[in-house]
Amino acid sequence: MNNELATLQIDFIYSPIINFAMQQNHVPVVRKLSIKNISENEMRNISIEINADPEFAIAWTKRIDLLPANELVDVGAVDIKSITKFLAELTERITGNFTLVIKTDNEVLFKENYAINILAYDQWNGIGVLPEMLSAFVTPNHPDIAKVIIRASSILEKWTGKPSFDAYQSLNPDRVKKQMAAIYESIAEMNLVYCTVPASFEESGQRVRMCDAIFKQRMANCLDISLLYASCLEAVGIQPIIVVVKGHAFAGGWLIDDSFPDSVNDDVSLLTKRTANGIDEIVLVEATYMNAGTSAGFDAAVQDANYKLLKEDDFILFIDVRRARFSGIRPLPLRVQTLNGWEVVEQPVVDRNSSIPEEIVPSPKLVDVEQMEVSKKQLWERKLLDLTLRNHLLSLRITKSTVQVISTQLHKLEDSLALGNEFQLLPKPTDWDNPLRN
Repeated sequence: MNNELATLQIDFIYSPIINFAMQQNHVPVVRKLSIKNISENEMRNISIEINADPEFAIAWTKRIDLLPANELVDVGAVDIKSITKFLAELTERITGNFTLVIKTDNEVLFKENYAINILAYDQWNGIGVLPEMLSAFVTPNHPDIAKVIIRASSILEKWTGKPSFDAYQSLNPDRVKKQMAAIYESIAEMNLVYCTVPASFEESGQRVRMCDAIFKQRMANCLDISLLYASCLEAVGIQPIIVVVKGHAFAGGWLIDDSFPDSVNDDVSLLTKRTANGIDEIVLVEATYMNAGTSAGFDAAVQDANYKLLKEDDFILFIDVRRARFSGIRPLPLRVQTLNGWEVVEQPVVDRNSSIPEEIVPSPKLVDVEQMEVSKKQLWERKLLDLTLRNHLLSLRITKSTVQVISTQLHKLEDSLALGNEFQLLPKPTDWDNPLRN
């Protein structure tokens, strides 16, 4: 938003929405602040203040000693510290505002209020701003998830003779599909009552029933149960996918250990190709088939989900949760009711009373250099191995002709290249440079 006064020109760009999920994932609320002195006189001792009302964030201040005439100061993204306890305790959406004040020692040069919607703790913000934040509501570490997994393990053992959720270790897509189906049946046995979603929820967002609320209320709409299913999949190591269409949502997962290059995609063909018979890389499930009153099995739910993909005009986007995790979006921490109100519970760090191992003291090795014989092969190896900085293996300079490869398992990449395997180099994922996130 641009504001012009007689002496200052202000550029203040901020998110009109904030919620607990955005705060926990370090999404900057004020993305840009710049101040330009459009007068003919220099300004000294300028103070910039940003205050929140209600106090959902800590007041931010900055001083500028000198702002010459016709010069601009670009502050960039402002590190507004939202108050965790305030957002965690918020049970309803409220409207607040930021107040930006710019002043000198003698007078106020600029003052403006900027409205902001502060969402409830469990409220998703919709697809308008960072739709991938929906993956924050996929909570694989929630204590109630274990109840679903334990029952699903019994179903899996009945079907296959093996109760273990080994995710992709078997390298068998059918094994992964049966794990997904066992979780589907476990949730279906809960007989969760279906309740409809708000109109156009995908645009404006909605309140999400977290796992504990689902177990307590025994109710879930399409988004609630899709997030519950995705949470269970991620808990057992299967990479989930959430699909959003007009007025509806459903979920699924990868049958192979893979992910898309981007967290959010609006190309439905990326799914239809991978769910096709004979390809079988992804399975999608109509989540409401797990609600009470529906006796349809897993295959029927898969068939219905695939049918919904054919309605391309209704398709909006899908979210690859694994890729969202790579981009830094974490699951929401657990919130519990205490005598002091709602409190956020982080994952505990277990103290194992670890002790440092005994030190290995190398014994000195004496070598009689005068009597050491060097073979022709050793001489050849010494000449071949250049230990100076001329050796690019020891001192690599990054130039325009250098291709940098991002890999977390370089040893496996090197082994595979040594075996003659070919790889395709892809560009860095676009969501790594998302201007809405740090």
